[in-house]
Amino acid sequence: MELTKEQLMIAKGHGFLPLKDGVHFSCRVIIPAGHITKEQSNKISEICDKYGKSYYTLTQRLDIEIPFIKYEDIESVKNELKSIGLENGGTGKRVRPIHTCKGTVCKFGLIDTEKITNEMHKRFYKGYYDTVLPNKIRLGVGGCKNSCPKAQLSCIGVIGKKLNQVIITIGGTFGTSKIIGKELKGVYTPEEALDIVERGIIFYKNNGIDGERFFKMVDRLGFDTVQDAILNK
Repeated sequence: MELTKEQLMIAKGHGFLPLKDGVHFSCRVIIPAGHITKEQSNKISEICDKYGKSYYTLTQRLDIEIPFIKYEDIESVKNELKSIGLENGGTGKRVRPIHTCKGTVCKFGLIDTEKITNEMHKRFYKGYYDTVLPNKIRLGVGGCKNSCPKAQLSCIGVIGKKLNQVIITIGGTFGTSKIIGKELKGVYTPEEALDIVERGIIFYKNNGIDGERFFKMVDRLGFDTVQDAILNK
């Protein structure tokens, strides 16, 4: 079955990434804050057996990918994931799934990363899912100065500084370009930080050029300009 470019684009937009064999897809399953229940884990294993090759892989963003899904099975996989409260996705010109760490239980954790990440998932990933941005935007959460998920390399990073207080970085990236995000002035509560993150997303939507990554927008407009815009209500 030969697929059209439109069919491939729609599948990719729903989190089904074409494999290099040109036939199968890898289903990206969103796992908010990396927290998965026994029931969900068992169902994912069943899906792997039924539609894939009896295995799945873990991504660096604490999500799951199920490879070797056939195009004709995509809707069935989506429905089975939905039955246990999980969803496919995480692609396209939108807010991407939040990259985080286990600061909630880690002895070095200064903030409740699981709570913050779940709030960001609901507010930004799901809340802005239908909002088309100039390009993808990555958000990262680190529980302490070690920042194991390297939140400074995200477009916007939230990092534990003191107990229940965070710093925020903007303009990071790690791909073909490698830039450590610059720290905004000030220290914030997690609640304050989420408001700033949201203003950053909105600023990017309104000021980014189509196809332009967040870090390139910061470079084009200037760090101080972006900082002033998203810190001022």
